Amino acid sequence: MANEINAMVTDRGELPGAIVATGSVVAGNWVEAYQTATDDMFASARADAFTTGSVAIINSPTTGATADKIVGIALNNAASGETVNIATEGMFIGVSAGAVTAGEKVMAEGNSGVIDFNDDASGTAFIVGRAFTGASAASKYVLFKLNL
Repeated sequence: MANEINAMVTDRGELPGAIVATGSVVAGNWVEAYQTATDDMFASARADAFTTGSVAIINSPTTGATADKIVGIALNNAASGETVNIATEGMFIGVSAGAVTAGEKVMAEGNSGVIDFNDDASGTAFIVGRAFTGASAASKYVLFKLNL
């Protein structure tokens, strides 16, 4: 199961191109937006303003305060500075990080898992999609719709 995380079933929602890894990114893992030292990355709203390096992402630990910054799932491995493609929606077969109920909203948990959504008191829980199949416990496979 080690390399069988979040296998993409459809390709709707893929965001290719101008996204660069900040640190090592692993295919199938959750990724989050990374605040660079510079805001205001775009000089215009023209399509050619969106160039390689315009957006940076990092592997997401998806625990604590960073869980609400998830922007998608990495579709390829990338070293720091390399281009990485991410999916923002689509159907995925992933690994449960705990019990998952079919039809319920799911949130990211760990580097690549999903678990039933619970609105924790800290406000860091973040819905990433909806489960199509359930899981009785952690380390089971579950089909979910990613929708970010």
